[in-house]
Amino acid sequence: MGKGVSHGLQRDRILRAAAQLFAQRGYHAVGISAIQEAVNLGRGALYHHIHSKEDLLYEITREYITDLAAFAEQLDADMDPRERIKVLGRHLVLKIASHQAELTVCFRDVQSLTDSRRAEVVALHSKYEKAWREVLVDGADLGIFRPYDPVVLKGVLGMYFYSYLWIRPEGMVSPEAIADRLNEMALRMVQP
Repeated sequence: MGKGVSHGLQRDRILRAAAQLFAQRGYHAVGISAIQEAVNLGRGALYHHIHSKEDLLYEITREYITDLAAFAEQLDADMDPRERIKVLGRHLVLKIASHQAELTVCFRDVQSLTDSRRAEVVALHSKYEKAWREVLVDGADLGIFRPYDPVVLKGVLGMYFYSYLWIRPEGMVSPEAIADRLNEMALRMVQP
């Protein structure tokens, strides 16, 4: 295995371990020594792969919100708004279920980033929210949704986002079934 490949794999392993620790304990409660222990690396070896604990937080939060925003932006604007909500909702719930630790960190710990990094990640969150807002506005313009209301948008997004607290990928209700239920509730919230 080449040095670049092993470095990348090691970095991914560190990111996954950090996300698990941050999700379980909270970003501020996790020290570098806990990350070292989780990945079984000494301080020098760990710092060979990372620059700081905040770098880990930044990479985790940026990667997952970037992915969500990119997915939302590529949806066909001519798709029926009801279907777009279903596609967006399903993608979000399945992403949370498959990367629960990372999305927990993405939604909960973004305020722990410093200045420009926080601004960048918050802007990505806004970009994702804008895609949802456009769906609600398009539906309102077509007369199939009630007039756009920013409080309803926050309520809809919050319903999906906070599933990171309780969703259990291996639970009695599958992530797909949870997505269907949340989508049904979201549509009831926006339809006249």
